Amino acid sequence: GSMGMTLPEIARSICQGHRRFLYTVSMIPTVREVLTLPVVAPGRPTVVGGARHLDKPVRWVHSSDVTDLTGLLQGGELVLSTGLAFVGRPQAVPDYLRMLAHLRVSALVIELLHIDELPPGSGELADRLALPLITLAGSVPFVEVTEQVHRMIVADRYAELQFARTTHETFTRLNIGRASPTDIVTRASQILAAPLVLEDLNRHVLAYCSAGSPAARLLDGWSQRSRQHSAAGEGWTAVPVGVGSEQWGRLVLPAEAADAGRARMVLERATQSLQLQRMIERDRDALLVQALGGLLDDLTSGRITDESEALARAGALGLTVGARYLPLVIKAPRRTGADALAQGAVDRRVLAAARQSVTGAGLSAIGSVRREGTVALVMGCPHPAAADRSLDAVCVGLQERLAGRAGIGGWVAGTASASAGLIDAAAGLVEADHVAEVGLTMVGGGTAGQRLFRSSDVRLRGLFTLL
Repeated sequence: GSMGMTLPEIARSICQGHRRFLYTVSMIPTVREVLTLPVVAPGRPTVVGGARHLDKPVRWVHSSDVTDLTGLLQGGELVLSTGLAFVGRPQAVPDYLRMLAHLRVSALVIELLHIDELPPGSGELADRLALPLITLAGSVPFVEVTEQVHRMIVADRYAELQFARTTHETFTRLNIGRASPTDIVTRASQILAAPLVLEDLNRHVLAYCSAGSPAARLLDGWSQRSRQHSAAGEGWTAVPVGVGSEQWGRLVLPAEAADAGRARMVLERATQSLQLQRMIERDRDALLVQALGGLLDDLTSGRITDESEALARAGALGLTVGARYLPLVIKAPRRTGADALAQGAVDRRVLAAARQSVTGAGLSAIGSVRREGTVALVMGCPHPAAADRSLDAVCVGLQERLAGRAGIGGWVAGTASASAGLIDAAAGLVEADHVAEVGLTMVGGGTAGQRLFRSSDVRLRGLFTLL
């Protein structure tokens, strides 16, 4: 929802990308491969010109002895000719070559059945036109050549379709199963039999699969290596994760792809799954935050008066029963001229950082954005004597996570006395809010120093605020 796309729109985008691959990507045979076929060997093929372009793909085979193929070809064809149209008309050959080059033909094969040789300069002209020109000194059954090449094209297209279908089904199952980023990256790595790395925009590794090679070798100096290869623009294959301004990472194949088309398709399908997983997690997290906010509302408003009910509801939302419960209110100064949307984004970042800090300190909590610029939490502390150390650890974690963030540098936190009951601790949020409000004026907006304030810290200012 934050990207402005609904799930049906995401599904249509994935399906459209899948169809585009089916119709546009195919490892069809090249001119060089066609010339090595056993059916062509008796003709003793000789490359007269355009030898540097023998790796052009052959989309189809067309046999013709007419001099104007305009409107009959679509590009990518291998044209077979017996040279009948050039009998007594060697001057027609240059125009014929230019016409085929204009029609983007892959190559021209002329069996020297009706003519003995091509006019002088034909090879040089073919070089300039980037058109492979091949002559056959012996007889070759064009029908068999056509059948074999078309069989190769159809078989190869079928193999590509099978690969695409299998890949599509694999990632669909991962989407349905709510696979983790590591699971998605690992499965894509297995399909390609190559290492893969999911990195964020700062080149930090979020998930990886080393595909059997030592992880240390894959990840050693990753940030620097990734920047170097990104600047060089060659060697590695990378696909962004996220859309437009919402891009949040890249999925990187840190090796030369054996099949660039297949590799690109697998990476794109994997990034779609990663983005879908992230959006689902974001929606799930938003529902959890909403539920936590509702519980805090019920606790602070007095709608919940039974401690067992309060603990049961909080436990269902992830709060671990503790010996003491600690109220904590975090405030960030409102930026001058900031609109409500910008302030809301700041508040959500503070809440996310607070929850991460609580988890990092080995604690659990219920919390939500109470109003603009204010985040409130009630934390469970398993050891009564460790309450102060727990609060300090959470604030240290907050400082690490919010350092350098625009509009959050002047944050402060206020707390009140720990309580043996969850309802009493929630009631202490009012005092903690007042303390944090006074703390904001004492910090002065963004200066380094004290972050956590208690009622004993604010003294006379706190008294005035409370009054």
